[in-house]
Amino acid sequence: MSAEGDARLARLAPDGPDEMGRELADGPRAVGETLAEAGRLAAELDRLRGPAARVILVGTGASLAMVLTAEPWCRPAASGSAGRRPPVLVREASTAVLGAPDGEAFHPGDLAVVVSASGTSPETLAAARLARASGARVLAVTAEATSPLAGTADLVLHTPSGTEGGAATKSELAALAALAFLAGAIPASAHDSAELRRALERVAADAAPTVPIGRALAGARTVWVVGFGSSAGIARAGALLLHEKALIPAVAATPGEFRHGPIEAATPGDAVVAVDVDAPNGPRSAYLGRLASELAELGVPFAVIGGPGMPVVLGPGGSIGLTMPPGPPAALEATLRLQQSARAAAHARGTYRDGFRILRSVVVAADDIVGTG
Repeated sequence: MSAEGDARLARLAPDGPDEMGRELADGPRAVGETLAEAGRLAAELDRLRGPAARVILVGTGASLAMVLTAEPWCRPAASGSAGRRPPVLVREASTAVLGAPDGEAFHPGDLAVVVSASGTSPETLAAARLARASGARVLAVTAEATSPLAGTADLVLHTPSGTEGGAATKSELAALAALAFLAGAIPASAHDSAELRRALERVAADAAPTVPIGRALAGARTVWVVGFGSSAGIARAGALLLHEKALIPAVAATPGEFRHGPIEAATPGDAVVAVDVDAPNGPRSAYLGRLASELAELGVPFAVIGGPGMPVVLGPGGSIGLTMPPGPPAALEATLRLQQSARAAAHARGTYRDGFRILRSVVVAADDIVGTG
């Protein structure tokens, strides 16, 4: 990375002056207020999901990444009548509307949990309407309580993250907190919500640990972001953000997927980031340690965002030890850390800009195609 990039990083404050910095600083507030709203709606949420035959989690883009992060928590927590546990499925919104692999995206009796920060994504809105037309009930998880998606839903879980000028950051955190609450994986008492908010505020205020990772990513030809379980969804969100804000080609995968093919394309000019947010597990740590050794042999920089038991870091990327308990709290922290790393990479690379470069100027909304216009 250039001396100019180092100078840009040195001037970078956690909360600005750029748009992304301000939005990252606002993430803990969005989480706290989302959990307060979830707690207020707890009884209604229980009534809605109680008789569900299946729980279908729906999203696209960053919302899909959060759905994939939360899906492992939803499985053991999902419960229906007579003590049974309904299946939990994930649908990418446009696939549900335009090409569901089984030909049946939704069934009567399903609960569709549809996630969209704006509540206006044509594909996601079309999926919600399809769910309703199929006899499913719809729970909208959205930052816009008066959006078209909210108008389609049986119940709205408002995630008050506010507007975002560029890529999803604070809306990701709010949606992930909402999904964790729905899964029964995180409490929403006033005390617990306040504690979680304060913990995230400490993380947001201290972006320094992400600077070495951002510096390593800034000089990479390709970034590979890997994780198992809940970490796989976080990896997907990180890859999207690196594309959007740092303009760095990034690929998300499980470590196993990466080792059985993509590693052939990795070079010392690339970088690999591993995320691990779940409870410590000996075989998983050993597997990641083996990957670290293989990357060291190839000379590929390797960075880690994870808790105890993660492998020793090899290469210049650095490591970030998570301070919050494994599971949803650690997932929120790791998501914020990846967001901070992407911001640092964008500034170090000199590619950062507020807003979108392509999505609002070239990409045309598909309302006319999916029938939401």
